[in-house]
Amino acid sequence: MKNLAERIELFRDVNDLDSKALADQCRWQKVPKNKQILYKDDLTSDIFFIVEGMVSVRSYSAEGKEVNYVDIGEGELFGEFSAIDGKPRSASVETIRDTVIARMTSKQFRTLILGNAELGLRVAELLVGKTRTLTQRMFEYGTLTVPQRVQHELLRLCDAAGVETGPCTIEPAPTHYEIASRIATHREAVSRELNNLVSTGLIEVGRKRISVKDVERLRNLIL
Repeated sequence: MKNLAERIELFRDVNDLDSKALADQCRWQKVPKNKQILYKDDLTSDIFFIVEGMVSVRSYSAEGKEVNYVDIGEGELFGEFSAIDGKPRSASVETIRDTVIARMTSKQFRTLILGNAELGLRVAELLVGKTRTLTQRMFEYGTLTVPQRVQHELLRLCDAAGVETGPCTIEPAPTHYEIASRIATHREAVSRELNNLVSTGLIEVGRKRISVKDVERLRNLIL
């Protein structure tokens, strides 16, 4: 369970990492589903590694409107922004499954980065990847219609499942409300577009499941 170097993608196959020492630096926690781990603007700076389970990264407006940025699963991490720059948390994080996390202090994480050039490069690549994703979403918000944004989100889910062509089953699938919160619209608009895609035979929707019949056809629809 505590072989962090194998279970977390950031650390996997990095030279000169002591797996036991790495795990021993962390506090290990089992967190039940629907439990808040971080709140936006918290002044904490620890970094968290997801050994099992999944969390959702979210923010809420003063009026209570939810924006869901991303779901983060096993082998990934969160909290690295504050761990690196020491500033308040940029979003809230809540478990969406029973989750096991390994928690490391900012000081320990920064020491690891400073002592291992390969690990430092991987952290830089991780941050660049998140910046690219944010840039793409901003482009979509400014240039695409809501139906097009729904189609893009379905394609992202297929890409995350590792499916590039043929059929793809997304399970458990996000709710219509969760999709809406990711693409800056409302649940009814998502439902309308999913129903439209069902009517064309491109997808099927079941309980906590969305089946895309042909990912390449979906991709061509977006293009």
